[in-house]
Amino acid sequence: MGGNWFGGNWFGGNWFGGNWAGGSGGSGTPVFAMRADRPLAEIAITRSYDAKFRDAEWDPDLRAVTILPEFLAQTIKGKQWQAAVALPPPTYPVTAKMVDEVLVLAVAERPEALGEIVEEDQNFQLRWLQLLNMSATAYPHTFLLMKIVARVGEFAMVTLKLQYSNVSGAAPPPYWYQPRPSQVCPTLYPPVQVPGHPSYPAGHALIGTLTSECLADLLPQYKQPLRALAARVAMNRVIAGLHYREDIDAGAKAAVALKPFLTACPFYAATFKLAQAEWK
Repeated sequence: MGGNWFGGNWFGGNWFGGNWAGGSGGSGTPVFAMRADRPLAEIAITRSYDAKFRDAEWDPDLRAVTILPEFLAQTIKGKQWQAAVALPPPTYPVTAKMVDEVLVLAVAERPEALGEIVEEDQNFQLRWLQLLNMSATAYPHTFLLMKIVARVGEFAMVTLKLQYSNVSGAAPPPYWYQPRPSQVCPTLYPPVQVPGHPSYPAGHALIGTLTSECLADLLPQYKQPLRALAARVAMNRVIAGLHYREDIDAGAKAAVALKPFLTACPFYAATFKLAQAEWK
């Protein structure tokens, strides 16, 4: 979850909103080079002056962003999503036991998990596409549903990481955030870039769990493998030395708590219904 998020190739690049369609995360028109000495533009072809930009031509990354006002407006039993999540505060200062567990996993499991760790660092939603044997072209509404989940998950992740700042109880500002394991123990040497945001709660665990829980509603027969996949991706982040176990536990708990607020959104419900029709 490092990489090119806000600063680089967010919508067109390699993070949650980027290249997890197997090629391009968006659905824009491809571009081809044209000879300067014999431009095809000399041949005027007008399809129609009343042509329209179709709904299916929307970039799903950008379209999914519009769920956020609906999500923020949702209340359940008088609570908004942050109050409903109510995570326990992270353990701070971190303990030797927490770091030792990550060290043991780095030695015992990282060599075998390394391929998965590297692949999941930037494009981990590809795992879900592979599991369901789907593509953005064949299942556009399911793909958009996954993008909606990712957008809400990203927003919730960042909000919660900010919410659980100043964990030491010191007077603000400056604020203190939960350090990454490699900040405590530099010899962990994570095999991928350490993300530029705090450790608690874990974003891969939050978004992965939220994705699996929503897709399990759509495809109940996949519930068990979907949940197993979310747990596997989350645990790989601990093995990589990027998180403590409590980070991934908190991320999964947050996903389950905020899911009802997402599924209550009209945009989500309408997309879910269209996605259901794709699997009949």
